[in-house]
Amino acid sequence: MTRLPLVLFLLLVPLLSLRGQQEEVRRAEQLLKERGEVCFVFPRPPAEVLRELSHHLSLDRVDSDSVRAYANMQGFRYFLEQGLSYRLQMPPAAVKSRMTAASLQEAGGWDVYPTYPQYDSLMHAFAASHPDICHLDTFGTSHQGRLLLAVKISDNVETDEDEPAFLYTSTMHGDETGGYVMLLHLIDSLLSGYDQGGLVQHLIDSLEIWINPLANPDGTYHGGDSNISGATRYTADSIDLNRNFPDLVEGLHPDHHAYAVENVAMMQFLQKHHFVMSANFHAGAEVVNYPWDSWTSSERTHADDAWFYAISREYADTVHAHAPAGYMTYLDNGVTNGGDWYQISGGRQDYVTGFLHGREVTIELDNTKITPAADLLPLWNYNKRSLLNFMKEALRGISGYVTDSLTGAPVPARLVILHHDDDSCYSCTFSDSLTGYFSRPGISGTYDLQLTAGGYADKLLTAITIPPDSLVTLTILMSGPLSKEQFPATTFTLSPNPVRAGSTLRLVLPREDRYTIALTSPAGRQIILINRKKLGEGSNIFPLPAGIRGLWLITVTAERSAPETRKLIIY
Repeated sequence: MTRLPLVLFLLLVPLLSLRGQQEEVRRAEQLLKERGEVCFVFPRPPAEVLRELSHHLSLDRVDSDSVRAYANMQGFRYFLEQGLSYRLQMPPAAVKSRMTAASLQEAGGWDVYPTYPQYDSLMHAFAASHPDICHLDTFGTSHQGRLLLAVKISDNVETDEDEPAFLYTSTMHGDETGGYVMLLHLIDSLLSGYDQGGLVQHLIDSLEIWINPLANPDGTYHGGDSNISGATRYTADSIDLNRNFPDLVEGLHPDHHAYAVENVAMMQFLQKHHFVMSANFHAGAEVVNYPWDSWTSSERTHADDAWFYAISREYADTVHAHAPAGYMTYLDNGVTNGGDWYQISGGRQDYVTGFLHGREVTIELDNTKITPAADLLPLWNYNKRSLLNFMKEALRGISGYVTDSLTGAPVPARLVILHHDDDSCYSCTFSDSLTGYFSRPGISGTYDLQLTAGGYADKLLTAITIPPDSLVTLTILMSGPLSKEQFPATTFTLSPNPVRAGSTLRLVLPREDRYTIALTSPAGRQIILINRKKLGEGSNIFPLPAGIRGLWLITVTAERSAPETRKLIIY
């Protein structure tokens, strides 16, 4: 064979390389057009470069030598501008084996994926067949109009009892599907197992259990309502839901996008139910990830860091006892601090744990994104005991009521465990304004507990002992001197939150009085909505200015009680 002259060869190599790069970009642009996202792998850069990239890309997995990421059109263009080498990861080809059920009965075998109509029917059937312990809630709709569904499972399901609220949710990344069917299987297992007693009955009698199997239906059914093989990570609006929540470090819009409609609905749902514990399920790795995602452990740890590690360790170790060798052994044998793995902004785990004072972990179930149908039952068998044990953790710690010592009325108070909770108070607990009930898992030992509430003297409880694996119930009475007359604090509820700029805000006020209602921005700008106006007890509607957005503080002051302040997100 004739050899090319060296000079000609050296001239051709850059040309061939350029053509290869152009072809790769063309393929990426085609994927972005068809799917609204592209997945690619690139060599792991230095930490500071990776952190900056995370503001524009959806980092999906970070190993010692490589990074897998997703991007929409805007993010991919930014990545190309950095001049880094990469290779595309093409989406899976159409699965040859059957992935979706041919009938509702077949879908109920939990070894195949339901079609979207079958999913809707299954969720309705759960509630219809067990009305005493199961209630179906449609808490929103997706960008394309599919329903966002959750079931509540509890012994008095139509009553909001003073019990810890717990949430499992899955598949906010639409192509991470194993948890979707696993949670459907869990709902069925809880409902069918209630009359058999044991741990299942104990959990249902003691908790308000909420399960949302599919948080991103448009992504999962990107290929059509009867096919999951074309599933995408992003929403139909090209948003990564797990980078689209308010962030503790980067602010309200860390991904520079408006909140996805799915996340607006989810945030309202989360704030309404005040979940004390929760977990969200993903795929692409096999590991239990606990807070924080925004910081490494050397920068900041949660006050309950040891507890987070312990419950994550228990989840993974229980899995190991019932799974083949090698399953869920990534990183620290199946457990990791989120930021120590890789930092992200806008994740739901830190939103729930930081902004809402809950306690959430992220569980990566499967190295394979779209879990093959044949692996769905094994995945359930590996995880089912861990799922129950994890819920049980919400029944350990302290709970009780905070009330007025004279009237017995509920008092919305802040509970701080001295010398344990950090200055930012992300781990603090708040009693419910309507009932005075509170629940704080994640703590055992002997502590001093301090309570503060508007219009009341601070309350200090010393040497409260919480034995391991136990729940201590307290009744805490708050007394004066009050800052004004002998009236309880100005408690109120507001909805929706987040709320759209220029729309209306609904406040439920505790009694008739003259009220001043003010909005204050983080920079100190103040907007008076109402100034010393007489308002009635119950619901009152107020228009919001059209030109304000972001995080605001809303303060409600009555003439006969102390002011009360809450956070309000306006988008």
